[in-house]
Amino acid sequence: MYIPKAFKETDREKLINFIEQNSFGVLFSQINDAPFATHLPFVVEQDCLVSHFAKANPHWQLLDGQQVLVVFHGPHAYISPTWYKEENTVPTWNYTAVHVIGKVKIVKDIERLQEILEKTTHFNEQFEPNPWKGNFDVKAINGMMNGIVGVEVLIETIEGKWKMNQHHPVQRQQNAIEGLMQSPQIYAKQVANLMKKNIENF
Repeated sequence: MYIPKAFKETDREKLINFIEQNSFGVLFSQINDAPFATHLPFVVEQDCLVSHFAKANPHWQLLDGQQVLVVFHGPHAYISPTWYKEENTVPTWNYTAVHVIGKVKIVKDIERLQEILEKTTHFNEQFEPNPWKGNFDVKAINGMMNGIVGVEVLIETIEGKWKMNQHHPVQRQQNAIEGLMQSPQIYAKQVANLMKKNIENF
């Protein structure tokens, strides 16, 4: 990922937290010399990302031992130059993203696969007032397990990009924040809050 120095985020804890908050990622690789991508819910497990594929998805079949790219997107929004209230300014897009490069291990072991599913469910249910628990009998569980395969991505490199207008003067950033707070874009207020945090930490 192209990351100018002003936008580079290297704090590993912050990057891991970002993945946990934006855990639905995209796994990219090559299949038969062509790019292929699968959207997956990931859970961070120490230095590893874990998830699972539908067995019918051909993507996993050639992945074992391969190096892949997993992309996680955060809030993003269009920035209008009119918000800056200055001449000779141009439009841009503010966004956050984390890229992980790692080596894949395909998981077919039933016990490990069940562990991955339990961790994924617990991670996503933990803030529910009445967390769902899959109380299935052994036959039902085995039937479902036959339809999926697990995936572990050992993290080799992790990089983050926080493009939040931090290379602009503070007043211009604050003007953009005001514009975002009035914008109908779906993630505009989230981007505005991230920009505020950047200014506070500057």
